[in-house]
Parts: sequence; C-alpha cells; structure tokens
Amino acid sequence: MPQICFIFNPVAGTGRQADFPMLLARYFGGRAGSDYLLWPTQGPGHATQLAREAAQAGCRIVVAVGGDGTVNEVGQGLLGQRGTALGIVPRGSGNGLARHLRVPLGLPAALRRLRQPRFSRIDVGTINGHPFFCTAGLGFDAHVSQHFAQAGTRG
Repeated sequence: MPQICFIFNPVAGTGRQADFPMLLARYFGGRAGSDYLLWPTQGPGHATQLAREAAQAGCRIVVAVGGDGTVNEVGQGLLGQRGTALGIVPRGSGNGLARHLRVPLGLPAALRRLRQPRFSRIDVGTINGHPFFCTAGLGFDAHVSQHFAQAGTRG
C-alpha cells in the first residue's frame, strides 16, 4: 500500500484539475498505484469518504488537492484516524487554510514540500456538529457562503 494518497476535486477553483494527474507525475515523480494513490472526487461529501478509506488502508498522508471545500471534506474524513496526516496541495480559488499554514501556492513547490513534509497539529472547530478547519461564519457571512455554495459555479 502506498504511504500517500492524493484526493483531488476535478472541478476545484476554475475547473483546471483535469491536468492534475499528469502534473503530479511530472513534479512529484513515481507512478500512481505503486508509489501513491490518486483518487478523484465524484461529488459533495465524497472526499470525506475517500479520506477515511485511505487512512483505514494505512496511508500515512492523505493530501487534499483542491480548495477550502476539498480540504474541509478530507479533514473531516481524517478525524479520529490516528497516524494519518492531512496534506494540502492548494488548487482552489481561495486556499485559506493553505495560506494560513504557509503551504506553497504553486503546484511544483507544494508537491516538493510533500517529499519532505513538516507535521504540525491544528485545531478543529465544531458548530452544530459540523467540524471546520479554517473559518466559520455567522449571519450575513453564512448567508453569502450558502448562496455561493449553491451557485454551482465552482468546485
């Protein structure tokens, strides 16, 4: 079993993810299946399920490739999974948690960082039973976020 699993949202950011498998091979090296796992999401909530499966299968690092939504879903799947770390390759439009953690925003640099990862603990917040890893909004902020999520124009 490979030690690292990349979970990518093919429609994150501006939909530029179709090229990710090729870019991963170029900048990270190795081969999908033998050196790492590469799993695309198929819809909302799927990244959470995939992350849980990767951790239970023994992956040491599960990497969210996408934006804040993908990072949040993968993180939720790793809650309670001991011995598995969350990695981030920022490919979304905001990349809030990646920026906060100073993950390189460029694809080659972010993938190089995973070759020699630095591990740190982060806090997880919960509101009404829903975990979050970066930000949470109330009132107007939550209203805008809900409309943005329902617009369907981003990943």
